[in-house]
Amino acid sequence: MEYKKIIKYALVISFVLTFMYSSNTFAQLKVGLINTVMITQNYSEMVEANKQIEELQQKHAKELKSMEDEFAAKSKQFESQSLLLSEERKKQRQKELEDLYLRGVKYNQEVFGQEGTLAKKYKELTDPIVEKINETIDKVASDENFDLVFDIVNMGVLYANPDKTEDITQKVSDELNKTVKK
Repeated sequence: MEYKKIIKYALVISFVLTFMYSSNTFAQLKVGLINTVMITQNYSEMVEANKQIEELQQKHAKELKSMEDEFAAKSKQFESQSLLLSEERKKQRQKELEDLYLRGVKYNQEVFGQEGTLAKKYKELTDPIVEKINETIDKVASDENFDLVFDIVNMGVLYANPDKTEDITQKVSDELNKTVKK
């Protein structure tokens, strides 16, 4: 994993240096680098949000463990008593075990799933913080007269001076569409 970070960092640096030496205009550009992981790990509001999520995760993990333990105990009890039970009682107990198992699976998905309680709570807590971080990056970059600011972790542009940059997305799209046969 550390090797990948080094490669990413080297690519960003080589991109910046290549661009700098191949372009006269780059000599006039002021470029900044930011490690967003370090910022989020050290920012007190994000640390607090992560702590709240961790506590909530532990609470739900304990509840899920309780469900798993109950299922295991009832399964063991069923196995030890199955020879003594009537067929009707066996089916009833198997249905109870199945319901208990499905309840645990449903709980796991509702809490720990991609759209679960924890994911929603994390988004609720961190979205305003991320917005604040992005606004701060924009402010510092603008105040310090940076033209470009790169995130060295995700290799993305976090800030681009609107006076010195141009979004050419539509031009590229139009040019690509010219080549499409109709």
